[in-house]
Amino acid sequence: MPKFTRHLTNKTFWKELLLTILATTISIILTFGTAHVIEKRQKEKAGRQAAMMVIHDMDQTAEDMHKRAKAEESYFNMAQYVINNFDRIDAISEDTLTTVFNYLLDYNFSPVNDSKEKIFHSSQDSWRNINNANFIDLVQEFYYNRRVYDDYFKNDIRFKAPISQEEQYQMMFHTPNYDLISNVKDILKQIINKDEVQLYLIYSPARARSYQLLADEWQRMSDKGKFILGITDKELDEYIEKNKHAGRPIKEKELVGKWTTKSDISTEEIEFLKDHTFTHQVSLHINNPFYTGSIISKNTFRGTWQIEDDSLIRTYSPIFDYDLDVSQITYTPAMKDSVESFIANNKKKAKELIEEAKNSPTERRQSEAVYLDNTGDKIEMNFQSELEEVGVSATYMVRVK
Repeated sequence: MPKFTRHLTNKTFWKELLLTILATTISIILTFGTAHVIEKRQKEKAGRQAAMMVIHDMDQTAEDMHKRAKAEESYFNMAQYVINNFDRIDAISEDTLTTVFNYLLDYNFSPVNDSKEKIFHSSQDSWRNINNANFIDLVQEFYYNRRVYDDYFKNDIRFKAPISQEEQYQMMFHTPNYDLISNVKDILKQIINKDEVQLYLIYSPARARSYQLLADEWQRMSDKGKFILGITDKELDEYIEKNKHAGRPIKEKELVGKWTTKSDISTEEIEFLKDHTFTHQVSLHINNPFYTGSIISKNTFRGTWQIEDDSLIRTYSPIFDYDLDVSQITYTPAMKDSVESFIANNKKKAKELIEEAKNSPTERRQSEAVYLDNTGDKIEMNFQSELEEVGVSATYMVRVK
């Protein structure tokens, strides 16, 4: 840097002054230029994150549609099985009959999750940061198509389940104890041959095909978006993994102890011991119009556990304990028979399950990714269901101190 402290001639003075101005200008350019570069990179990164959020939304929507197609095929096959064996319907399992019955019920809800769409459209910065008109047009087309088809599926008669909510309501009036599920065999006998049900079943293959075609089209749009912006599968996987979990994989010594999760109707508690055994208790509050208060059913399971990489492996013993606590309910004398019948039926089903486990003992293995939060007192357990349409479900438990 020039120094004005020493004695300068007129010519030297101006030379030093020019050097000072030049040095200051370069310093300003470097400072603001660097800030501009950093800001530009941050915007590009933000734009790329927004783009991957949308692409992941496309992938999930396509996957959900694919699961719908598979579920449609599965439910149709179950319904056909019931129809083909209608003369021996009493021998068909209640689980199968209940699944078919639920398949025919109109729940009148939309499964589309538009939260990512709202985030993307709520900020014009997302569009500017991505700075690619082709990609923006692709995103707009995808979200428009998704809304159109969601509306189509909800309103087209070929996609509406045949048993309306009003009809379900009327069924309850003519069903013992107003309980449709407990009387599902008799109800199916009444409705399975109705024209509305037969029409719905006839169009099942067409529905499955429509879902699969949409899944393929939306997956193609996702692939196009990745291609336009040069987003690799590895980069997208890293984005998904980063945003999936806030915690870190848990260690064995951190898992040891008692963990619980509670809601208004249930309590779940798991105790992991140092010897790698565990006890898992599930308590469920059962309410019923026959009585006031709650009957509490308690199932106690036992088994062994271990940690492999970031996954918790639990192996359940087939034998479990069951208890029904009826001490917290009251009822009128007129409801005595209904209450006693309800309790007896629950105990009978539990006894059948216990006997079945004893007669064909098969251990159940369950694997789930487990993450620990920063406090060390809360875990996230991600269970991958065997049912493809269910996918991954998360449970959050806190440490019992």
